[in-house]
Amino acid sequence: MKLAKAYNSSELCTVIDAVSESNNNQLFDTISTLSNPFPNSLGFITTDTTNHDLSQFSGLIVSKNFNQSISDKIQLFRCQNVMHSVSMLLEKISIHSNYVSLENFNNVTVGENVSIGKNCTLYPGVFINHNTIIGDNVIIHPNAVIGSDGFGLYKVNGNWKKITHAGSVVIEDNVEIGSGTTVDRGLIDNTILKNNCKIDNLVHIAHNVVIGNNTAIAACTGIAGSTVIGSNCTIGGGTGINGHISICDNVHVHGMSMITKSIKSEGQYASAMAADSVRNWRKNQVLFRNLYKKNR
Repeated sequence: MKLAKAYNSSELCTVIDAVSESNNNQLFDTISTLSNPFPNSLGFITTDTTNHDLSQFSGLIVSKNFNQSISDKIQLFRCQNVMHSVSMLLEKISIHSNYVSLENFNNVTVGENVSIGKNCTLYPGVFINHNTIIGDNVIIHPNAVIGSDGFGLYKVNGNWKKITHAGSVVIEDNVEIGSGTTVDRGLIDNTILKNNCKIDNLVHIAHNVVIGNNTAIAACTGIAGSTVIGSNCTIGGGTGINGHISICDNVHVHGMSMITKSIKSEGQYASAMAADSVRNWRKNQVLFRNLYKKNR
């Protein structure tokens, strides 16, 4: 992602409240993530060490406690709170504020720099935020929100602070999105809905989520941030999916399931308990609570 300008080391230290261990002539005009690095970009690491390949970066924002040995070619910017420093940098990127109603769609509101492909159907009440890219043959049903701000927070002095989300949403061809569904824009990388995926009503797709080709997701499913769902998957209604995990191709999740860790093998998965009489449910709860005693 392009920054607001090209910063030299001294300027960058001032903006992000950091200290650099060197002061070379490197200019930084792009920021990228560990999972999607750009050549010669500025990155950031929120932990004291990392297993990611850092060779693409020219500079890294790190904590004062960062103790990993890395290449001398990478300039380190040490700060008190990495996410706070990243947030201050993202805030410098120009914030769009202009919205218009599309002439060829009834009561559809869009921000700046929005691209909409051919043969799309956008129903009344649809809101599309800045920098969104929509492919061909896309259907978006009433009151869906595309590109809302991601739920990204960090703590400063014990209080939650909001981090600016400067990424966007990319919707490829032949995608359908149901009424009342929300797709958040990414923090730096994009939220992506790939070709021919189908999203039901009242689904929440958080920032930086990637949904693969030909995957169908039923109503009231919630997908937390930075999760990747593969191709040819089906996700039953009311499913909750944890953040920062991945689901491989050809996975079929039954409704009301709770996915808390990555799924690496194709097949069918379920975790919800079917309804029963209250009397039986209470008996089963007693058994479940005492299972650990039998395994001691």
